[in-house]
Amino acid sequence: MAKLITARELAEILGISERRVNQIVAEKQTFDRELNGKFDVVKCVEAYYRDMLLDVDYKADLERERALHEKAKREKSELLLQQMKNELHWGKDVELILTDMLVTFRNRILGVPATAASKVENKNIPEIIQILTSELKIALTELSGYNPERFGGCEHEVDKHGSNNNNLISENS
Repeated sequence: MAKLITARELAEILGISERRVNQIVAEKQTFDRELNGKFDVVKCVEAYYRDMLLDVDYKADLERERALHEKAKREKSELLLQQMKNELHWGKDVELILTDMLVTFRNRILGVPATAASKVENKNIPEIIQILTSELKIALTELSGYNPERFGGCEHEVDKHGSNNNNLISENS
């Protein structure tokens, strides 16, 4: 048999005001009044603490989401700072600059025979080797001429969410 109590008694048991009991009834319908206007004490206490636990879980989830959001904002700021320091570059920029460097190097290497042909005419083998080695070293020196300043002028369109379809590549990679 259910033990029925008044709103005042329920408030005393739960450690809240009678007014709060009536608010909970009106807002959440956590408590069910019996026909005589009284409350089943077991059902009401159980429902009250179940709702409190759900409230705690919801608040914990909300805090966890806020923490994840703040972490993402911090990481984004760190990436933008690395980009400003020229330590991080857009993938498309790296691809463009490396392609340019490699095409220049390829053309320089392919130009070695034409450049060296007139220089090696009527030369002996050690002199020819020296001339060819010198021309190849010049081409290799051009390839080693990496300049991070080349990335400074690269601009990208960023969408309304602050993101870009290009990939960022770290200076260390």
